[in-house]
Amino acid sequence: MGYHVGVDIGGTFTDAVAIGDDGSLRTAKALTTPGSLAEGVLAALRGLQVEVDEIDSFIHGTTAGLNAFLERRGARVALITTSGFRDVYEIGRANRSEIYDLRYRPPVPLIPRRDIYEVVERLAADGAVITALDEDAVRTLAKSLKGEVDAVAVALLHSYKNPVHEEAIARLFGEVAPSVAVICSNDIAPEWREYERTSTTAISAYIAPIVREYLRVLEDALKARGLKCDLRVMQSNGGVMTVERARERAVQTLFSGPVGGTMAGVAVASELGFERMLCVDMGGTSFDVSLVVDGSADIESQSELEGHPLLAPSVALHTIGAGGGSVGHVVAGALRVGPRSAGAVPGPACYGNGGVEPTVTDANLLLGRLPDVALLGGSLKLDKAAAVAATQTVGEALGLSVESTALGIIAVADAAMANAIREITVSRGIDPREFGLLAFGGAGPLHAVSIAEELELEKVIIPASPGVLSAWGMVHTDLRHDFVQTFFHLVDQLDPMVLDSALEAMLYRARETLLSDGVQESEIVSVPSLDIRYLGQEYTLNIDFGAEEPATEVLTVLHERFDAAHLERFGHNNPDEQIEVIALRMVARGLTERRSMAALVPVSSMVELGRQNVRFHDETHETVVYDRASIVPGTALNGPLILLEAGCTVLVPPKWMVTSSANGHLILERVSE
Repeated sequence: MGYHVGVDIGGTFTDAVAIGDDGSLRTAKALTTPGSLAEGVLAALRGLQVEVDEIDSFIHGTTAGLNAFLERRGARVALITTSGFRDVYEIGRANRSEIYDLRYRPPVPLIPRRDIYEVVERLAADGAVITALDEDAVRTLAKSLKGEVDAVAVALLHSYKNPVHEEAIARLFGEVAPSVAVICSNDIAPEWREYERTSTTAISAYIAPIVREYLRVLEDALKARGLKCDLRVMQSNGGVMTVERARERAVQTLFSGPVGGTMAGVAVASELGFERMLCVDMGGTSFDVSLVVDGSADIESQSELEGHPLLAPSVALHTIGAGGGSVGHVVAGALRVGPRSAGAVPGPACYGNGGVEPTVTDANLLLGRLPDVALLGGSLKLDKAAAVAATQTVGEALGLSVESTALGIIAVADAAMANAIREITVSRGIDPREFGLLAFGGAGPLHAVSIAEELELEKVIIPASPGVLSAWGMVHTDLRHDFVQTFFHLVDQLDPMVLDSALEAMLYRARETLLSDGVQESEIVSVPSLDIRYLGQEYTLNIDFGAEEPATEVLTVLHERFDAAHLERFGHNNPDEQIEVIALRMVARGLTERRSMAALVPVSSMVELGRQNVRFHDETHETVVYDRASIVPGTALNGPLILLEAGCTVLVPPKWMVTSSANGHLILERVSE
């Protein structure tokens, strides 16, 4: 038996899935080990009970880089820039994201000014060399930085047009200070906008040594245990890449964990016939929201991480600190939940590991929504007495009973999660009521219906194996590379031959990259697109088209396509205004094998695991707890009821019904009055 394996590291649990040649599915969870993430990965693999030498494909989503950034424990980094432009990174942009916040402070640069160095060189806007690079000065600088820094970020003026000077700096550092990692902007973000390009390169350099060391340790451990296939890493853009490219482009691993859930959402939406899906992943530490639009993940070419701009394609994600481990506490006499989490250690009070503060998980246990027979991760028995003691402490400060405090914790958490969904939909002109809600993660199915009611959604989907869905999604993901070229042209003055020539060069580069990754030519799919804006605008919309479409035809319909996209996105357009192209992009995919899941084994009857009282808002109902695996496909059940499995608990409140699809996904719908 050969297996395709996916492993996702979360804040509390590390999840693993394995799909066999015969479509059989194995899942496992292990507590995340913050001090040594590889140990948690290996523990999850052991839980799969799969021999490492039986693995045909291994895809991993890592939080090593993101955690290093969030906790500000990245590498010692120096920044090299063009003489006269030392302050670009520190000045940044003049805009304020919180214009009415009197306490607003701009993000603190990852690299202080004292570690920013200028070199004599200069390129023109078209890439022509005006001043040659002073190589002797670079050698001297490399000698002085050797042993003082772990990495160097290189962002020279106009290097996106001509990388010659950045490549020379990398070569010289390799000769003089080979132990220093050199990250060049032309490799990471070859686009115009000096500050954004510099910021992206700085972030990549900041996390690169940590990501490289983590991947080295993990790869060595897997190889020592007999792994024969190549280790692949999930990217922020919804694809996977080889471990070698992950070492080169660490910035693309930042959101690799949450993105696995989005790609699973794409697969589930396709299976169930949904065009639009809200994907919500509620784990132990965070709540992540992403979108599936027209059957594909919603990808942004530019994003932001704690105020630091990123010129790196990534799935549009909005994350807040609201998970099963989010701590309930009192601030100025009011109840707050999160963003602080109990994490894996000590975890919620009910885990019995020494936690003394109430969490969302403790509240669900006290309200009966987590049934008494539940075993977290399939093995962890919950301690209700510890949950009562922790919740009582906060309740006394608020003058509330334990039950009322638990209800308050759930209500605050649900409101925060609904607002997070509004942030990625309503604030962008998108009506969430047009979407189905796909809820997963260890805690997502417990809160899905409450969130749907808050947002007036009609359908909730709980996928098969929701507690490990991000890992499952990684197994259903293609190799992907994104290419970009700054390409300033007014559309009505753009020669089709110029566009064709640029497209051919980018298609060739994409093909060669994927071939070097071991992809067969027949499995390569490339989709070109253009970043376009109205003349005089600052930001752009991306318009894609087929790689086989002739440039003359593309240019003929481009204005119409852009006007339609602008109207949908912003609610207005200006068909009489000139449009201009800013950048040419190419998404290149190497298609990978998709293993179909084995058909569900028919069962003779539903398995009842118990009955208990469950508090829903202002009412308490006696609720039956069923084994989810015993639900017959096609059977419709009315709430209230609880469906229990090893990875999570599905809560179906009164006035909702649940139906199981042929492939094991649950569809929850409102019951007509």
